[in-house]
Amino acid sequence: MTVFAPNCLSPLQFACRERYCPLDAMHLILEKVHKASNDKLYSSALFLDDQGVFNKVLHPRLAEIMTTNNLPPYLVDWVQSYLSDRSVRITDGAASETAFSSIQVGIPQVSPLSPFLFNVYSSPLCHNHERLGVYLMISYVDNYCLLATSVSWQWNAITLTAAGNQLQLEANQEGMNFDLSKTELFHFPCGKSIPTADLPEVQFGEHHIPNNLEQRWVGVFFDRTLRATLHIEKHTAQAGSTLYKLAPLLQKLKPEMASRLIKATVIPALTFGLEIYTRNHINNREVVPINMCLKAAAKIVTGGWQKAELRAICAEAGLHAPHPLIKKCAISGAARLRDIPPTHPLHSLLPWNRPKAYNLKAGTRNYAQPWTANQGHTSHFQIDRILNNILPLIEDTTRPTLPTKPAIRAYIQ
Repeated sequence: MTVFAPNCLSPLQFACRERYCPLDAMHLILEKVHKASNDKLYSSALFLDDQGVFNKVLHPRLAEIMTTNNLPPYLVDWVQSYLSDRSVRITDGAASETAFSSIQVGIPQVSPLSPFLFNVYSSPLCHNHERLGVYLMISYVDNYCLLATSVSWQWNAITLTAAGNQLQLEANQEGMNFDLSKTELFHFPCGKSIPTADLPEVQFGEHHIPNNLEQRWVGVFFDRTLRATLHIEKHTAQAGSTLYKLAPLLQKLKPEMASRLIKATVIPALTFGLEIYTRNHINNREVVPINMCLKAAAKIVTGGWQKAELRAICAEAGLHAPHPLIKKCAISGAARLRDIPPTHPLHSLLPWNRPKAYNLKAGTRNYAQPWTANQGHTSHFQIDRILNNILPLIEDTTRPTLPTKPAIRAYIQ
């Protein structure tokens, strides 16, 4: 079915698509935020969550959307057959209904096909975001982000109020509804201007949505400084909780098996989304929680080494030390971005694809020079900084070209 996805899905729908990643959505948002900040514009985002999405999919409407977007008739019939003739019986453990009831609305929540079907069902909301007056609209399954940029946070709040209410009205017409308790507003920093809690609110229906100083979206945490501190603290806590629950089992395993289990469970929780923050240098203070988590994991594997240096105990346990682990995340994220398909929203923003005007400020100087050694004195955007982790430094920044994989491997090593 994913072969026919481009026929109906918006390019800004990031779920259930080959070589798309939820972190790409965050890269795109931050790319637009950094570009706006460099142009002296303020950015704000309204994050929305569709309520009970799988339970509200109307089968005839889904078939209509698939047919309108030229999906093959046999595929439409197959989906309708998959969703029809389903029934349910409710039980609370003590008593059960005597008969099964037919299900006329909704799609199975446990099916791996359901997120894709909902992507198709919600696609009319995601096309043509200009109708809402916003700079960008991104969705990931039932999570939506409306991004507005203007000369002030006040104007952004007005824009997002109108856009959010319009999107709610359109969603209601499709049988969907946004959860007000999960609707959040976040004003991004602009240059040296750091947002505060008393900034303008967004009015969503009869409810007022205040500005958040801390935000979470698609598993990435960020605060008003856009530094890695909050994200690392939250994911280190998750990884530490996983390690604590596994500790009794790890202590019974051989060191090699314990190390493999930690790499499969604890390390992914610890490093998820870390590539987002490799745009800037992650300083030693921000790395402290990672140090503590890795040291605890290494001690369980080795069974001691109380006073050993962290790098030594990690090496003995077969784990990466903190800074090599961060570098590995940076390299893997940058390598993935290098190979995104042409239909990907970030593809046109890669330095060898984007128009020359994107690199100019006031038509005079290049302010997004990719891969220059003097990074401290140039204003890089999100994508350029991420790619700096794998791409060779080059002399001529006016004509960036796609580097070859051998050149990348030679540069990394």
